[in-house]
Amino acid sequence: MKERKDLWKPEEDQFLKETVLEYTSNGDSKASAFKKASSELGRSVSACQYRWNAVLKREGSSPAAEAESGGNTAKQSSNDFKTAPFSSLDQVIRFLKNFAKTQPDSELLKQNKLLNEEHTQLKLLNEQLKINLEDKRKAFEKEFLQYEEMTGILKEADHLLKQEGIEDKRAVH
Repeated sequence: MKERKDLWKPEEDQFLKETVLEYTSNGDSKASAFKKASSELGRSVSACQYRWNAVLKREGSSPAAEAESGGNTAKQSSNDFKTAPFSSLDQVIRFLKNFAKTQPDSELLKQNKLLNEEHTQLKLLNEQLKINLEDKRKAFEKEFLQYEEMTGILKEADHLLKQEGIEDKRAVH
């Protein structure tokens, strides 16, 4: 269970606000933003949701917050939000910093690329092995037919030798 923290620090409020605004501006749900914020801040999802609804949303410092609070400019704010999602350069900078944090780790991207390359190589190797297997199967069938022919010839020669041996014994008696 996560440790309870009663007092919210200004930087925690700011992080929660930026996360919710980022997620909603990208078309994601606030629930996913609360989940992200809870894991980063070490607070429960409910605590983050409560903080947003009880304190931060009420501050009305952004067009998105005004739209969510149901103010008179809700329709206008949502239209403005589509064309200009940020009202200040500070919001843009905070968004970009937060966006960089939420992007996949470059190490993970490298590993993913290596794994995809390895997967492609293994596919090619698998195809080559299938071709080799088919070639070996055909060679085996050919040799097996030759073996059967040889055993047939040897049986026939053995049979002829046995018949000659019987005729020789008759001639001696």
